[in-house]
Amino acid sequence: MRSQKASPGARRRVVGEVLVHGLSHDGRGIARLQGKTLFVEGGLPGEQVSVLLTEDRRRYSSGRVIDVESASDERVPPPCRHFKVCGGCSLQYWSHEGQLQGKQSIVLDQLQRFSSLTPAEIAEPLASQPYGYRYRARLSILWKKGRLSLGFREKQSQQIVDIRECPVLAEPLQPLPEQLRVLLPELKQRESISHAELFLADSGRAVLLRHIRALPPADLNRLEAFAREQQLYLYLMGDEKHISCLYSPLDDPWLYYRIPELDLRFQFRPTDFTQVNWPINCQMVTQALDWLDLKPQDQVLDLFCGLGNFSLAMARKAASVIGVEGSAGAVERAAFNADLNGLTNSQFYQADLSALIKGDKSGEDWLHHNYDAMLLDPPRTGAIEIIEQMEGHIPERLLYISCNPATLARDAGALAQQGFELVRLGVMDMFPQTGHVESMALFKKS
Repeated sequence: MRSQKASPGARRRVVGEVLVHGLSHDGRGIARLQGKTLFVEGGLPGEQVSVLLTEDRRRYSSGRVIDVESASDERVPPPCRHFKVCGGCSLQYWSHEGQLQGKQSIVLDQLQRFSSLTPAEIAEPLASQPYGYRYRARLSILWKKGRLSLGFREKQSQQIVDIRECPVLAEPLQPLPEQLRVLLPELKQRESISHAELFLADSGRAVLLRHIRALPPADLNRLEAFAREQQLYLYLMGDEKHISCLYSPLDDPWLYYRIPELDLRFQFRPTDFTQVNWPINCQMVTQALDWLDLKPQDQVLDLFCGLGNFSLAMARKAASVIGVEGSAGAVERAAFNADLNGLTNSQFYQADLSALIKGDKSGEDWLHHNYDAMLLDPPRTGAIEIIEQMEGHIPERLLYISCNPATLARDAGALAQQGFELVRLGVMDMFPQTGHVESMALFKKS
């Protein structure tokens, strides 16, 4: 195992016979050492382990497992040969069922610890296949003395793991890293390319190449020939504002995904936010509709709506849906997707939902309506600002989609203070093998 550089305040030493008794919000084990909390990377509850200390602070210490003296029944051999150094999939040593139960425990613990809440009902997790689930991924590219490194960042490092395989990639994407490894050295301006992003959509496979200098015609011709041979979309991006499609196997240069159960199609750009796990996304949207139990007369507010992933699904069931999002491009795409699906009962607005909305003209058209239901799908920072600003105006049914148990717990506490009960909670297996925890929580006004 490659050594990990200790923090300046750490006493780099090995401690044996450490008993892991719980889990932190990011999936690390929790133990006690000399009266302080010890966070243990690679430790599972119930295990006796030896730990290399990597950080020693006044209130807590951190370290990683270097030997398992007494293993949990849930410990399994990591299948990826890059596991020990790659920072992408930190939980491969944990059985898939164990991960699901552990993530549920993390959410429940955070809710109880920080808001004293326990859901009235705990739903079965939405389970993914443990590998081959990732429909998009970003690969870093580094040239050093003419040698190409292509892969993901190392654990707690900016160094690149030169990967040869990635078992979490969806099967159609798995050959692409090796194909790019052959293609890129053929380019004249090869060292201008800094990243490659891989996509699998219902419209096909795609590669986005980010470059820091313009590519010469010879390189463009070679890249187009590669895309034509592989029948994939190839995009070039010189900066954050300019993206071009060098080759498309279809007439439409942009990608799309579907939610077949609802007969919905969503067009998107490679720079747009989309979920990496399409099957779980479909299950998540379907479950959201089931939990909200929308009626044909309902007026719905969807905050942090993105491309309309939930908005358009709810527009299939409700009288009207208003979606609000901070990204102007996403708002434009959401409106386009509504037209694409023949939905005339949805409207979309741009607003910074982490800022003060009251008194802002951008909020005048949607903030003061009366709604029957509301959906929140915030980033990791949560939705505390809009929850506090809408106090007294939040409808009686609220569905919260969370990607961070800590901010969910904080926001749930704020909702409880406004008279809401947490009636149902379930975790969603969006990112197997990682410490990311996604969950869905249904609140109702008591």
